[in-house]
Amino acid sequence: MIIQGYRSKWMFVKIWTSVSFYLIKKYKSPIKFYKIIKGVVGIKKRYTKEKKFHNRMALVNGRVFFNCNNVGWPSKHFFRMIDLESRKTLYNDVTNLENLRIVQLAFTKKCPLNCEHCYEGDVLNKRDTLSLEDNKKIIAKLQKAGIPMIHFAGGEPMAKVNDLVELIASAEKTTDFWVLTSGFNLNERNTRRLKKAGLTGVSIGLDHHIPSLHNKFRRNEKAFGWAMEGAKNTVQNGLVLTFNICLTRDFTTKENLYNYLKLAHKMGASFVQLLEPRSVGNYAGKEVHLLPEQTAIVDEFFLTVNRDPNYRDMPIVMFPGYHQKRIGCTAAGFKFLYIDTDGYMSSCPFCRNQKTHILDSEHESNIDKMKAEGCDLIKELEKQNELVNV
Repeated sequence: MIIQGYRSKWMFVKIWTSVSFYLIKKYKSPIKFYKIIKGVVGIKKRYTKEKKFHNRMALVNGRVFFNCNNVGWPSKHFFRMIDLESRKTLYNDVTNLENLRIVQLAFTKKCPLNCEHCYEGDVLNKRDTLSLEDNKKIIAKLQKAGIPMIHFAGGEPMAKVNDLVELIASAEKTTDFWVLTSGFNLNERNTRRLKKAGLTGVSIGLDHHIPSLHNKFRRNEKAFGWAMEGAKNTVQNGLVLTFNICLTRDFTTKENLYNYLKLAHKMGASFVQLLEPRSVGNYAGKEVHLLPEQTAIVDEFFLTVNRDPNYRDMPIVMFPGYHQKRIGCTAAGFKFLYIDTDGYMSSCPFCRNQKTHILDSEHESNIDKMKAEGCDLIKELEKQNELVNV
């Protein structure tokens, strides 16, 4: 359910009240409380450049989600983020690993597809080098650092659903776990098992609202059916549903974007996330970036759907590229870390500045290097003078 209007305003009051009581109880100092709130408001202003957005949020299974890349409220790990920002404001003693909001773990090389845009295309269906026990150690290390959100990707993580269920079930309940999937193997039974194990949400890659064109992109005639079946089971089992789309030049028209949104709404999605193609994996060496006029169409769509009252009941639209061009990349070791199918760290699935293994002890210095190296796309945009000044 997308909540808005007076309901969302009341929900904001409840959330801020709970945060205020939490901080007052923890720090027992009005001065510290003021400094923390001032710091949090400053962060919100920096990352909220868009004006007149609806105060909308998704209410799923008794929890509230502002977007598909933040943990839901209430939960212990929601307040862990408050702790983190408090420590940064008061003491500045937060490590690089603790500072991360999301870690995406490429769980397996196995996949029944070979999608046009796959960033792991070079390793698909080769032998997995990480065992279930290795992945348990990785999760334990991330949870010890307090990572509030972990995404399982691949390959296709649902190709090893039994391991995935065991991994989530054996982990501490201090993390929102999400699966990034094509919908393969996401039948009712498996979805129910994942929910019982502790899964929070599912992001389904859906790259067209027209079944035949999605299947062509995914190179499998069953792909659209898998996505629709997986979406239905996700919603019916009380999990948060996001549709992710790779915005290709062929797809990106105003008509396609709005038809896609209608389909996402019909299937009960809480979020739609728009992702721009990058020249890595199966797209390596190819000109796949959107044309300037297409980027303008996507920007307008993103702003309209999140502002216009006519779309208040529609899924909340996320477009990381909009913010990336205006305030810089928040991945690159700052808020996000990618761990590939062999366990090695990179800034993100697209900036393949591969560093040491996540289980090695050098993660802090390597994340420092990622930050120094920055985002490949931002560097390219700076050369082309396409960054937006705000």
